[in-house]
Amino acid sequence: MTFGRTSEDSLEALRRLRDEARRRGDETLAVILTGVELYASLGREFELLEMMKKFADEMKEVIEQTPTVEELRRLYETEGPPVETNQLDGGAA
Repeated sequence: MTFGRTSEDSLEALRRLRDEARRRGDETLAVILTGVELYASLGREFELLEMMKKFADEMKEVIEQTPTVEELRRLYETEGPPVETNQLDGGAA
């Protein structure tokens, strides 16, 4: 089940409604509204966790292909002329 993002204004209105129910003595409604608030708040947290997981999955390949410190050191400390980019692909321009 998917749902749209819950705005802070909506959560605040829900809290006010819950507080009003409690003030009027309707503890059952207040508990139900607390559950709805919790569900909406956790939904936002789960959405954030899912976005972070997706980002981590996307970055895994990039990170794994990053040269190590030793590889970078060898690349930049080698003596000799710099390699032209067209030399890397067999001289095709």
